[in-house]
Amino acid sequence: MTQPLAPKLGVPPKPLLQKSIYQISYTAELESARIKSVQLPAHVVKKQDTVYIDSSKVTLTDNLHSALVKMLRNKGLKVEPQQNTDYRLVIQQMELSYGRDKTYVLNKPSNDHPYIAQISQTNPSKQCSNITASLSMRLTHNESADVVWFAKSSVDSAGFQGIPLQYSFTETEKVVNEQEIITFVTEQNTEQARKARHKEPVTIPQYIVKPDVTPLIKVAGACEKAEVSELTPRMMLTLTNNLIDKLNVQ
Repeated sequence: MTQPLAPKLGVPPKPLLQKSIYQISYTAELESARIKSVQLPAHVVKKQDTVYIDSSKVTLTDNLHSALVKMLRNKGLKVEPQQNTDYRLVIQQMELSYGRDKTYVLNKPSNDHPYIAQISQTNPSKQCSNITASLSMRLTHNESADVVWFAKSSVDSAGFQGIPLQYSFTETEKVVNEQEIITFVTEQNTEQARKARHKEPVTIPQYIVKPDVTPLIKVAGACEKAEVSELTPRMMLTLTNNLIDKLNVQ
């Protein structure tokens, strides 16, 4: 008589795998932009008055110059390319300087994930490059040479951003023994193995699921020197806008 064979085994379905995204953040003590503006009453700046932009003391980019012209026109002033105008707007200082690094401290995690706990021990803070942008202007009355208005402002890159450094990492569950289970099932489906397990059933090994964690990826905030440097055009634009906003035009 032919020895009966045990039925073939099937590869068990894989378990449902999960993918989770976690975030952590670092914050620093931030200072907002400092602004000082003084307008003297000797001459009243009126709409339709003409003004010449004097940028001979600084290096003014084309983009910033265009933005400044637009700001003055929005105030009602006429910006002229020649110097025989009612007023002269002198850009006294436009400076960028690196200061001491800014310390960002890890915010208390709301999740007890092991990787976050490890970060809390190994990287409780971060040192980030910090640039201070300074800008000062002076408006003079051309005919009398009187100073009508002067203003200055400064801000550092951390205060300009005004946001925490934010990082994320992804944890994905992965089956680490799938090939071993496929091999086990294949071997148990041979005729010889089916004869052997007709009287001695076997148990297919269970899937082993382990988490796979990606490295931290920064999703918000500038920290490295190159990243911080990229902020400087917008920093100067913001300072310019803040100062012109203080100019009183009637």
